[in-house]
Amino acid sequence: MTHGMPSAAPDNAKDIPPDAPGRNQEASAHGTPFPPDRRMGDSTLDEGSPAGRKLFLCFFLAMLLFSLCLLYYLLEPFLHSIILACVFTAISLPFYKRCLRLTGNRRMPAALIVVFGITVLVVVPICLFAAGFIPQAGASLAAVNQWLSGAHLGDTLNTHIQPLLQLLHEHFPDIDISLTDIRGNILAFSRNAGQYILASASGFLGNTLRFFGHLLLVLLFMFCLFLQGESLLRRLSYLFPMKSEQTAIVIESLRRTSKAVLMGSFCVAALQGVAGGIGFAIVGIPSLFWGTVMAFAALVPVVGTGLVWVPAVIVLLIMEEWKHAAFLTAWCGIGVTSIDSILRPLLMRGGADIPVIFIFISILGGVKAFGMLGFLYGPMIFGLVSVMLDIYAEEYQDILQSRNRGKE
Repeated sequence: MTHGMPSAAPDNAKDIPPDAPGRNQEASAHGTPFPPDRRMGDSTLDEGSPAGRKLFLCFFLAMLLFSLCLLYYLLEPFLHSIILACVFTAISLPFYKRCLRLTGNRRMPAALIVVFGITVLVVVPICLFAAGFIPQAGASLAAVNQWLSGAHLGDTLNTHIQPLLQLLHEHFPDIDISLTDIRGNILAFSRNAGQYILASASGFLGNTLRFFGHLLLVLLFMFCLFLQGESLLRRLSYLFPMKSEQTAIVIESLRRTSKAVLMGSFCVAALQGVAGGIGFAIVGIPSLFWGTVMAFAALVPVVGTGLVWVPAVIVLLIMEEWKHAAFLTAWCGIGVTSIDSILRPLLMRGGADIPVIFIFISILGGVKAFGMLGFLYGPMIFGLVSVMLDIYAEEYQDILQSRNRGKE
């Protein structure tokens, strides 16, 4: 034996029991970093044991959650663009399939045609709208404030409101309301509303570069989804821990809800705004600004565009513009309002069957939570909750029925 070298392991080392003294030290001396048997209580920590499987599952879920959080922070600046791209891709899918047939099932030319068409239909009108909206908005609000500050409002209040106030004071002497208070409140409301509209429009134009950057990303994401969206959707459906038919129902519900909102609400509101703007232009009222206001008012159920054109008719009557008032009443009361009753069922064909009042409430909540994109997100969230409740009711139908029978 050479001095300083470890002695060779005995030939009968394999006969040494695992728990014999010095066994672990010998394993370490031969280069084994850990003892061959590592115990936790009575169960060995290997991947086949219950403790090993539990440890592996916890570690895997923690790493999966960590990676998803990192992915969220990575994609968070582009999240709205990705969602809008998915929505517009789902809505324009029928047109894309027609382009596929025209191009001989070549995906790239068909995707280019659809993206170019959306660019022409969306980007160009937005540019024209932004170029003319701000100047006309400022001029319109200045004209309204000037009219309210002049003699027209005072004469109208003295003629129509003063007799009502006198009658009110005779029956309810404790109520103290004067024409000065009413006029001051109207002027204050007009100024505040004008400042809010101008500030919102100025903020929109101030973020024009950012807006077009996101729009470019939306178009780029749409192009990629047209090329690879089908395989990506199959992959996501496979990974969802739901039945395949349930996953298809959820996806189809989101598609129909977004179609119902964009086509049945936004497109109808935009058409009503355009038609109302034409009527305003004929009677000499600034058409671009008030047509835009009418388009937003069209989203309000029941009253809708009447929030805009009825006060305009009243102002024309006060100014003794009888012909213009009669024309605007017929134009908006018959023509503009009929757009909603005729075109909405056609545009919403195949869309989600969501009552208008629920769409309006979800839009209000969505705008408060997400800003302007809440116009789309709110109804989509409402539709998602609705379809998940339907799936829950179908999945646990037997339990729910037996429980309800027990209550009876």
